[in-house]
Amino acid sequence: MPNEVPDFEGMRVLVAEDEFLVSMLLEEMLADLGCEVVGPYATLSAALEGATAGNYDVAVIDLNLAGEKAHPVIAELAERNVPVAIASGGFEQGLEHQPAARLDKPYSSAQLEEAMKRLQTALQER
Repeated sequence: MPNEVPDFEGMRVLVAEDEFLVSMLLEEMLADLGCEVVGPYATLSAALEGATAGNYDVAVIDLNLAGEKAHPVIAELAERNVPVAIASGGFEQGLEHQPAARLDKPYSSAQLEEAMKRLQTALQER
């Protein structure tokens, strides 16, 4: 039986990631899943500007953007009812809004795909 490939074709994913190589890899993995990347944004101010533009379906957000916490971006996305996957290299306390998915760095393409499934489900349920 062939592996069933999830249908993420055309899903627009807002990406906020400050590490250049991680960002490039994430963009490539999302493209392989059929997603369209919005961004990526490497700073809090750029990510917040991208989030307020509203031209996306779901988001993958690094909690630490160039030394600043991404909590305002996550709050903006929650206000817009956008499903979010949080990417982080460590445990984060104090999140006011719970993400639909979590990616612990370093993550694999299979873990990203699983997070995207959760985001897709949350998107369909909103």
